[in-house]
Amino acid sequence: MFLLNVPATVVALGLFFFLDDLTGFEITYLLELPEPFSFIFTWFAAVPFIVYLAQSLTKVVVKDSLILKGPCPNCGTENVSFFGTILSISSGGTTNTLKCSNCETTLEYNAKTRLITLPEGSQA
Repeated sequence: MFLLNVPATVVALGLFFFLDDLTGFEITYLLELPEPFSFIFTWFAAVPFIVYLAQSLTKVVVKDSLILKGPCPNCGTENVSFFGTILSISSGGTTNTLKCSNCETTLEYNAKTRLITLPEGSQA
């Protein structure tokens, strides 16, 4: 989930620096205050604003996200499956079927039960 916020964080930092430029670098002057005040401003005003803005942008783009990660029942290799909506494109339901990246075994990810299983009739 952390990596989903990275693009929005880059955009939020860009907006923050753009806002700093529009104000004539007044935000930069606040960051250069004497030591206890610049620390307080940076960690209790600037950083929470950027984090909130990044999370808000991510929630606009990625809705109802769920990432299931787990080992293949056959070989134990970690595999990842995404459930959710990016912009207006849905991932397609509550189950995803994919092949293991190592042994090519077909795996079925279920978002409701949050289990990784082998489809009916397959052998490990």
